[in-house]
Amino acid sequence: MERFFLGGNTGSGFAGYYTGERERADRVFLIKGGPGTGKSSLMKKIGKNCAERGLDHELWYCSGDPSSLDGVLIKELGVLVTDATAPHATEARLPGLRDCLVDMGQALNGKKLRMRREEIEKLLNVKKSSYNHAYEHLNRALSYNKKKFAAYSEIADVAAIRREAAIFALRMTDGCVGGEGSGSRDLFTRAITSEGVVGFFDYLVGKRVFRLKASESGVQIFCGTAAELVGNVTRARFPLCPDITEGIFNGAFAVTGDAGVFETAADVIDLSEAEGNAAFACEFYRSREQEEIAYAIKDFAAARNAHAETEKYFVEAMDFGIADELAEDVSRMIFGQ
Repeated sequence: MERFFLGGNTGSGFAGYYTGERERADRVFLIKGGPGTGKSSLMKKIGKNCAERGLDHELWYCSGDPSSLDGVLIKELGVLVTDATAPHATEARLPGLRDCLVDMGQALNGKKLRMRREEIEKLLNVKKSSYNHAYEHLNRALSYNKKKFAAYSEIADVAAIRREAAIFALRMTDGCVGGEGSGSRDLFTRAITSEGVVGFFDYLVGKRVFRLKASESGVQIFCGTAAELVGNVTRARFPLCPDITEGIFNGAFAVTGDAGVFETAADVIDLSEAEGNAAFACEFYRSREQEEIAYAIKDFAAARNAHAETEKYFVEAMDFGIADELAEDVSRMIFGQ
């Protein structure tokens, strides 16, 4: 089991990689419904069922609320169960053939919900405003990040870092460097959330881990270069800017600047000589970037609180007996029982 974020809050707004994952799956269950209608609970049950059956699977967490799930990918069965509401809304492209729409809204008492319309609309406006403010902060953080990278590139020996990445790629591919292939994926191992910057490390289990001894910019240069050369790898995207790669991995190895609990067991690739004092020279921009991210996190927390209050009204209007039946139907369709 591995945990990731398929969507993230970035300096350019919300960014996600759901479409590519849906296209790769053999069967897709699209879960619709408002807040508090049981979407995440349904997916958690599917994940628990996978664990009990020993099925290799991924859990995709929500960057708005990292205690909630956005999806479950059951790799051994080629099945994807995913939240199909905003901000990752989608419709069934191949209904009946591959895609199955599951509407948790069937369990809602519309009359009871409409009685709370005014309160719900106020909370949704608070949530929207909080997200807008958060993205303004992240946009400023991204601006500082770009200035930091430019300052870093003026001092560090970027060519030397790229050479180290090329040497690594040659070693990992037995000299047969490729490029992007059908096995390439994009996702986030870290996300900027209402609870801070949250990251997962269980994807490193069973792999040979290489930890880069370098600043954030050095890690990104190395990983971006290596990803282009190795091919058929999963690219861990930088939370603030999804165009930037901050880690790469496949079934055999992983390269990261932060190995978490696997730190002591990781092989170290030391880029400090090539960096010189570049990281120190970038400290002003780094601190301003972190300040803006901290402000954004407070706004995301406000948005989550408004969402939680909205959920209460939906829960009041829910018939969870119907919701449980829908969850059981999905489970039977996936596991055959």
